Amino acid sequence: MLRATVAWSTGFEGRVLLDPAAVGAFEAAVELPAPSLVVGVPGAYLLHGGVDLAAESSTSWRVVADVDLDHVAIVALRDELRRGVAGDVLAEATRRTGVHLASITALADAAQRTGDAVACAHHVANVTYNVMRGGVPLDGYRIDASDFASFVRQRNRAVADRHAAWIDALPATLERRELASRIADTSDVHLVRLGDEYVPFSFSRRHGDPSRPWNQFSIKVADGDGRPIVYFEGNWRDVFQNWEALCASFPEYLPGVVAMFVDASTADGHNPYRITRDGIDWEVPDPDDPWANIGYWGDHQIVYLLRLLEATDRYLPGEIARRLTTRSCTYADVPYRIAAYDEMIADPKSTITFDDDVAARVMARVDAIGSDGKMVVGADGEIVLVSLLEKLLVSALAKLSNFVPGAGIWMNTQRPEWNDANNALVGYGTSMVTLFHLHRYLDHLRRLVDELPHDVPISVEVAAWLDEVVDALATAPVVADSDRERRALMDRLGRAASSYRSTMYAHGFSGETTPIGRSAVVGLHDVAVGHLDATIRANRRPDGLVHSYHLIGFPSPDTATVMDLPEMLEGQVAALTPGLLPPGEQVQLVDALFTSALYRADQRTFVLARPDVPPSFLDKNVIPPEHVDRNLLIRELLAAGDRSVVVVDDVGVHRFASALVTEDALRTALDRLSQQERWTSLVDEHRSATLDTYELVFRHRAHLGRSGSMYAYEGIGSIYWHMVTKLLLAVQEAASAAFDAGADPDDVVRLVAAYRRVRDGLGFKKSGSEFGAIPIDPYSHSPAHAGAQQPGMTGAVNE
Repeated sequence: MLRATVAWSTGFEGRVLLDPAAVGAFEAAVELPAPSLVVGVPGAYLLHGGVDLAAESSTSWRVVADVDLDHVAIVALRDELRRGVAGDVLAEATRRTGVHLASITALADAAQRTGDAVACAHHVANVTYNVMRGGVPLDGYRIDASDFASFVRQRNRAVADRHAAWIDALPATLERRELASRIADTSDVHLVRLGDEYVPFSFSRRHGDPSRPWNQFSIKVADGDGRPIVYFEGNWRDVFQNWEALCASFPEYLPGVVAMFVDASTADGHNPYRITRDGIDWEVPDPDDPWANIGYWGDHQIVYLLRLLEATDRYLPGEIARRLTTRSCTYADVPYRIAAYDEMIADPKSTITFDDDVAARVMARVDAIGSDGKMVVGADGEIVLVSLLEKLLVSALAKLSNFVPGAGIWMNTQRPEWNDANNALVGYGTSMVTLFHLHRYLDHLRRLVDELPHDVPISVEVAAWLDEVVDALATAPVVADSDRERRALMDRLGRAASSYRSTMYAHGFSGETTPIGRSAVVGLHDVAVGHLDATIRANRRPDGLVHSYHLIGFPSPDTATVMDLPEMLEGQVAALTPGLLPPGEQVQLVDALFTSALYRADQRTFVLARPDVPPSFLDKNVIPPEHVDRNLLIRELLAAGDRSVVVVDDVGVHRFASALVTEDALRTALDRLSQQERWTSLVDEHRSATLDTYELVFRHRAHLGRSGSMYAYEGIGSIYWHMVTKLLLAVQEAASAAFDAGADPDDVVRLVAAYRRVRDGLGFKKSGSEFGAIPIDPYSHSPAHAGAQQPGMTGAVNE
């Protein structure tokens, strides 16, 4: 260790004590331990002495702890302390840091003054943490040419070499628009692409629990000389959701943010889990670390891309439509491979594999050219370039290919779709949340192509996938009246995507294109939205709410069943998106929320999921007697004294053996038995029934994750403040859209009142004792048994 943690003080005349036992000695009024080396226990830095104060007088002192100081810094600090100037230096450094932080947050419009001082302070806190999560351009739209040059070289050395003279001729600093104009004059589509992706954001830091491998980030805000570093790094979902809010202050960066988003998505319509200034990143499986393949894959993709597209159209009308036809987008070559559709049906919990050969080829390209090596290349070795319209279609087709009539979008890529508090649903879960957002996404895509000037060439592979999806939806009943009709459409959609993926994985893009026009996109929209609307109607609950998630099952080769899950807040938020429900039904939904099991009256707000209390321990793992009676394997095993699968307690209750904590463990136990001649035929005959009984007893497929099993961290009875702020935004959007559409004034008034009621449940509208924390600060969650928890870096800040 060549760096140390250092504690020091200034302004107090007294003894310094290092032993934490001194506190107890002081309270007991006994002799205090001498300041000496303390070993074997955590150390302390304590001051002991007396202060005499006259009336209306004051005194102050400072105790300071610092980390990572080397020998040179410690000697310099010691010198300042001996000369008595450390206190003044500290005061000036603190003042300077405060001014610097205020200047950074002011870039993102943190400074506001209204009649509500608490709301203004709350806004400052939100902007501060939003900027810390996603960064901010420290010099606005001014670009440092040397930093741009470094960026281009890091991404693609061939492009940098090709334009070395052009880059050298750039002025030291220039406006972003001027840089874009100069790049366009080069007519080099790869330089155009890199120019789009160049966003000079700084001050960003990682977010999340660093104990999890996908949250291992470097916090780079300054170099060794204290100069700001232009760098950002974060989870896919965290970065883009924070940039949406940031770009309200810097809207001209939105096209670049959209370009970075779509270029980082894959040819099969998904995304890596991390994005940085240097490009994309993904996890590499580690056999010794079961968490090493739990990043993000389909997570948040549609909703955040949609928000960025909408924001761009709001601030820069026509900009996205203008870019639809230009072939300047890429695909990320993430070395994960999604299983074939029939393999997914067989095991929905295991659908992604890591391809070591692809990973090795990708990293070889990175070594050769830079981080652009992580992009898909064609047979000629060149980076594949496609149109923005193709990229937007692929994202839609990936979700539509997982459409389950009456139930939503099947979450079959081992990743949560929106809220990872419900991540255990992945596999057998279907998401109405994603379906609601997909409907709005398709509506937006439909509006974009109204301005399409001519046909757009798209890859023949994507065009074939599009045709198959449209044909499957067009020829299927809009309302699936049976499990067979549901399965039939699922099979056609799923196998269309599977065929496309198998071609891509084996051969890549052929390089051939075919033109499509406005009518093709309108056709996709119209036929898809018809099915989505029917599913939305089928998911209205009798209590006025909507379903958020379902469970899907495959009891036979030609059927697919759907089981409802309890009410959750996510679905209500997504259903309030304008255009899905008429304003009157939106009012009814919000009113129903306030009378539902999701409402926590003590905090005047909503929990994430219905707070069902789990059964007591002895009431768990109980096999119904009729299942034992029908299962000859279980009865014969018990008669033979074999306790590897089922045991019986002293009161005659049958239970699965305590070692069988997963379905895979039960499968292994049955496989072991089947290898013994005595049990082979019985295992073959009753394997399926035994597995079905296991699922009936434990309902693992219905397990939500944190929101259904824990009591903190967005668990049972917990308020998840990010979702509440999303609800606030959704109600506000609904009210504004209803007003703009000339809806019934009573509906508009009631939606505005609902907005204010939801807002009054936020922390900054409460006292500290009610909120259980500093009210103006953003927090992650509030469990039922405690005040708000985990301040600061919560996703709520961007909403």
